[in-house]
Amino acid sequence: MRFKKFFRRHLRYPLWRLRHPFARYETYYAWVVTRKLKAGRAHPAIGPTAKAARGEEEMIKVLRRHGLRPHHTFVDYGCGSLRLGRPIVAMLEPDRFWGLDLAQEFLDEGIRHIGPALTAEKRPSLRVIDEAGLAAAKAARPDFIGAWHVCGKIPDQILDRFFQQVLGLMHEGTQVFLQFEDTGKRQQLHGLAWSLPRETLVAAIKQIDPRLEVEIHQLSFNPKRNLRYLYAHIHY
Repeated sequence: MRFKKFFRRHLRYPLWRLRHPFARYETYYAWVVTRKLKAGRAHPAIGPTAKAARGEEEMIKVLRRHGLRPHHTFVDYGCGSLRLGRPIVAMLEPDRFWGLDLAQEFLDEGIRHIGPALTAEKRPSLRVIDEAGLAAAKAARPDFIGAWHVCGKIPDQILDRFFQQVLGLMHEGTQVFLQFEDTGKRQQLHGLAWSLPRETLVAAIKQIDPRLEVEIHQLSFNPKRNLRYLYAHIHY
């Protein structure tokens, strides 16, 4: 393993923690990404070079299949720079789209991505994931919540908090969709991404609220890596 890769996987976070002993992991993740963007380097998920791995229509196709319509209110949890959110913003009626992410810089990139015309027409609400942002999104009483390419970025130490925050936005009629990668066991895919066994995901959700129904659907399968791209459909 090259030193840079070893450093990113095993040393960068512990060294950062020494300088920021009371900060949350989410702060570290936002620091890594914004540092890369400020240095002018490309990032696959945030910024002008970001691209949806399997096309920007993937999430909206799933949501429409499960009943998303223009009058519904939707929360994009971990919206990044809206590379998957743009077609949903365009589809929904004004004031119906909510985007949540860790840093204002990510949200600013999202506004740049969808452009001033669509922003003015649809008036998406973009908030930082903090107490106020989560409370505002919950008060909007979302019909649908989606988190795409987010579960895989959540390390073990905050996995339960992640599920609590997402499911805490629900009301009785909300449908939640969580995309994740499953390799059969928990393993690090690269520096800031992990696979998530479906059993772990279902158990975490049931621990929060046993009444929730969880259905697992497959998007695609990579046999070379034994990697299944899945999503969970969660509802009461």
